[in-house]
Amino acid sequence: MAFEQAKLLRPLYLLLLSISFIPITVFDLVTSLQFGKLTSPSAFQHAWFGRFWSWFGPQSAENSAETVGPLLRQAKGVVLDIGPGSGQWLYHLGAAKNPNITKVYGVEPNHEHHAALRRNITRAGLDGIYEVLPVGVEHLGDCGIAKGSVDTIATIQVLCSVPGPQSIVKELYPYLKPGGQWLVYEHIKTPHSHKFVGFWQSMDDPRCDPTRVLILHRFDR
Repeated sequence: MAFEQAKLLRPLYLLLLSISFIPITVFDLVTSLQFGKLTSPSAFQHAWFGRFWSWFGPQSAENSAETVGPLLRQAKGVVLDIGPGSGQWLYHLGAAKNPNITKVYGVEPNHEHHAALRRNITRAGLDGIYEVLPVGVEHLGDCGIAKGSVDTIATIQVLCSVPGPQSIVKELYPYLKPGGQWLVYEHIKTPHSHKFVGFWQSMDDPRCDPTRVLILHRFDR
């Protein structure tokens, strides 16, 4: 049990790893003369996270593939892929693994991910099917996405890391068709709330849900 609880220190390890990418990010921005990103906290954060995730994202996908793969292979029709990052999950959406997808809109506002995301689109055979939307979910309507037009929404370890996940859910839900599905994969909440592991999780991510995988459907009366 002590070993299992020690695994909850992994977020601290990841935090330290992400911090180690700060010098790399500064060096890249200086040598590429992108000084504006050094003086803008939000732009620097995007650049920093983009470099970290280009390294860590594929490892994260490999660790979760046995669960996420079967989940994403249930996607169908028109898909909203929210926060795809560098595209580490895209091979599950390609025709080789899922022939039931007609169109995918990848909603990724962080431009630092786009180069890697487009490379993974090509690797997954999704050219002409997968379109990158460089906006937040609040601007989907500006991109021509009509409410009630989406068959599948996918949020894979996204809601746990965005500010105001409740508002994101409210923004996205109306885009589902009646009978549409929402595929969710998130961190889990420990049942040992009275022990160290529960205390750490409440400090690290108080929004963790007891359920790791969900498939939600829209039923309108």
